[in-house]
Order: sequence, then structure tokens, then C-alpha cells
Amino acid sequence: MKIRGFLVLLILVLVLVYFLWIAKSGGKNQVVEKVETFSKVKVKLTRANMTTLERAITSFIAREGRTPKNLKELRAFHVLMAGKLDAWGTAINYKRLSADNFRLISAGGDRVFNTEDDIVLNY
Repeated sequence: MKIRGFLVLLILVLVLVYFLWIAKSGGKNQVVEKVETFSKVKVKLTRANMTTLERAITSFIAREGRTPKNLKELRAFHVLMAGKLDAWGTAINYKRLSADNFRLISAGGDRVFNTEDDIVLNY
């Protein structure tokens, strides 16, 4: 009987120490920080994918002397074209601005174009 009482008391003390540790360290803040860090990594990955796509387009421009009309034309030129999706799984949008200039747009975390979190790169 004395051992059970000791074990119950030990468990209660451990639970109390755990909750005090969570309160002191700001457990919720750690979760928020991890989510923010994960979002930043996704933005970096998206920018890397956009850079890969930009290189494929630049290669197309060097060979053809103009920007591709759309990504289908680029895929015909560059069979192993990588970087066509952002980190959230949405297709990166390509807009031809002129014979030499183009724009790549990621919808960002909300997966909706024309919102604040879009990642837009002009070349």
C-alpha cells in the first residue's frame, strides 16, 4: 500500500513539474515559432523552385531568342523541367511580359493568386 501511495505522489509531482516547465518556457510560443520557421522554409523552397524554372526559361530564351509563350512550349523544349510547383503544391504561374521579360508567381500559403502572400519574381 505504501508503494502505491508513493507512486501516485511521484506521478503527481512529475505532472506538476511538467506543467510548470510548459508555463515557464512558453510552450505555445515554441509551437508558433516552429510553424513560422516551417513557413519560412516553404518560402525558400518555393523561391528555389522558381529559380530552377527561371533557369529553364533563360535557357529557352538563349536558344530561341524569345520567351516561351507558355509553360507548355517550355516543356516541349525542356523535357525534364523541374520546379513547376511551389512548396504548397500549387503550380507556379508564368506570365510572358515581352520577348525578353517574364514573371513567375506563386500563390503562397493560402494557395490563392492575387493575395498578400503571393511570391512574385520578375525577370
